[in-house]
Amino acid sequence: MRINTNVGAINASRNIFVNNMAVENSMRKLSSGLKISRAADDAAGLSIANKLRTQSRSLTQAASNAEQGNAMLQIAEGAAQTIQRIIERQKELITQRDSTGNNSTVSGTLGTEIATLQTESARILADADFQGASVFASLTFQVSDQTSNGQVTVNAALTLTSLTATSTLANADTALDAVNSALANIGAGQNVLDYTVQNLKSAVVNVRAAESTIRDVDMAEEMATFTKNNILKEAAQAMLGQANQGSQSILQLLR
Repeated sequence: MRINTNVGAINASRNIFVNNMAVENSMRKLSSGLKISRAADDAAGLSIANKLRTQSRSLTQAASNAEQGNAMLQIAEGAAQTIQRIIERQKELITQRDSTGNNSTVSGTLGTEIATLQTESARILADADFQGASVFASLTFQVSDQTSNGQVTVNAALTLTSLTATSTLANADTALDAVNSALANIGAGQNVLDYTVQNLKSAVVNVRAAESTIRDVDMAEEMATFTKNNILKEAAQAMLGQANQGSQSILQLLR
């Protein structure tokens, strides 16, 4: 038995240090809920998790962009439908005006209403905006975190055919065709953005799940590890005491 070098005590002390480190590591994971909280835990895993988190945030913003785009199109749709009803009324007035049973006074009154309604249509078209931007234009929305094929463009442009007191039924039909064409484009754009939002929200869930698999700790598994390391630490402390007592027993030989 050696006195100068107590190998058993040294080994026990080393194991106490190792187990203490393991207990502290488990406590950090359990308290934060993270399996990877620093680069030393898993450098490659941290890099992948950070990229997934960035992708998740970008996709969330893309979904928000698509939802805002839908809001713009809803404003455009409402305004276009109102303009459509005005043109339908104008066509009705033109039909009434063109009847040979009307005198000049009646025709003049009808013409005035047609012109007044045209002014209102122009005002609605000019005032339809979203955060200061006209909704009747070629609208582009960034709906992806990718640079290529990441945008949706909706042609919501609408050019009004001016209907005056002397306009014909053919003019009214042309105006209606323009509004109907704009409504068709708006409706198609709304459908595209609806599906885009659904796809993006699904992608966000999947990306976050992938990040969680890498970054988040399994609480049950880590608790079992924590308990094991605590037991090993206490066992090592007990063995350190035993190793030190072994050295003390040599004194019995000297008596």
